[in-house]
Amino acid sequence: MKLLFSFFLSALCTVTLLAQAGPLSIADNIKLQKAESDLLVLSYSMHTDSSDKARFYACKLLIKDLVEALKTPNSFNFDFSGVEGIKVIMAPDSSFRFFTWELHVNRDEYRHYGAIQYNTGELKLLPLIDREAQFRQNPETVITSNTNWLGYVIYDILQGGTYEGKPYYFLFGYDRHAALSRQKILDVFHFDEAGDPSFGLPVFAIYTAEGHLLEDHTRLILEYSAEASVAMRFEPETKRIIYENLIIAQGPNGGPISLPDGSYHALEYGTDGRWHEVSKVFKHKYEKAQVERVQSAKKKDIVGRPKG
Repeated sequence: MKLLFSFFLSALCTVTLLAQAGPLSIADNIKLQKAESDLLVLSYSMHTDSSDKARFYACKLLIKDLVEALKTPNSFNFDFSGVEGIKVIMAPDSSFRFFTWELHVNRDEYRHYGAIQYNTGELKLLPLIDREAQFRQNPETVITSNTNWLGYVIYDILQGGTYEGKPYYFLFGYDRHAALSRQKILDVFHFDEAGDPSFGLPVFAIYTAEGHLLEDHTRLILEYSAEASVAMRFEPETKRIIYENLIIAQGPNGGPISLPDGSYHALEYGTDGRWHEVSKVFKHKYEKAQVERVQSAKKKDIVGRPKG
């Protein structure tokens, strides 16, 4: 793992080329289509091979080949949508985009990799280094950078608002986390005073079950049973962020697990510039958690990997 991290840091260092973020030439477009096909093969091996060594090796080659592909002039305008298993998410203002993916290490560990590509006259690429193990005591209250990232697959991005006069974005993330649990993450992405990427901001007004305000929250994390499906999304009609309420229930092995109970919370943007929690935004609520609410069978999972 340490060798792969070192390789990742060296391969995904800041890359600068004298090129405009303009239209792709026909030759470069063909080149990137070929690179996309090769990346798809590596992604499939990285996600599905039964051998740990084979998955790690595929991840290593994928990093190398992705960086080489992005060195192509104007590569920002190639969407890489054909590479299943790698999420490519564009910022609402098209000023940058994220590449993120996961690597299954063992039964209870997943590692996440990624990069930020900027849409500038020069190609600028910064790595996202997963340091989730450092933040297990206080993941919802820390502010991190791209080199000590919490680690998750980004599946959506939203313009959030402004904090101290500077804009920020909401990142919707998914973490397979462990054998028996999953996580949905609502993170806050912005650029600090030096223009460097930063994750987490105290823009939330979230409350405990007893009604106490948690003023130091820099992100929202929902951890729940691997057998459940939990929603966290933006609702354009009401301009709210909706997420399911979790309750503690008894798991199949007798231990406690968190499951959705059918009720929902919302985050609404307030006049004070913070997102305020609103409980029970929908009236319907089940008597107990729906243990049978397993994830429906789909051809692809949330990170784009083929199922089965």
